[in-house]
Order: sequence, then structure tokens, then C-alpha cells
Amino acid sequence: MNYAPESLPDLKAINISALVVGDIMVNLGPVLEIIENDNHFSLIIDRMEQKQIWSFNKTEEVFIKSYS
Repeated sequence: MNYAPESLPDLKAINISALVVGDIMVNLGPVLEIIENDNHFSLIIDRMEQKQIWSFNKTEEVFIKSYS
């Protein structure tokens, strides 16, 4: 097949503490809410037309779509 692949948005690795509501996490979806706990962050993410809760250690890096 000879076709041009679709362009992918730029990806950006950030520390979980820099994540903000509205960021779009790669392979998960848009972040709707961030809850900070003692040892981790709980994120409410819109995934597959459902609100899902994902937890991450405070030291983790995550990948977001970057449109800048």
C-alpha cells in the first residue's frame, strides 16, 4: 500500500504533578478531575464514554497529547 500515514499529535512526557484538568492522556482520554491523596493522584478520565478512575504514584511520568 502506498499512502501517507495520518499525522499523529506530538506527545509530551510530564510529571504527574504537572497534569491539569483538560489534558488528554495518551491511550486513556481527557482528564476530568484530579484528586490528590497522600501517596498518589486519582484521575477521573473520560474513557470509552465512561468516567473511569485511574491512580498513579506521585513520582510517575505520564504522556499527554501536546498541540503546541
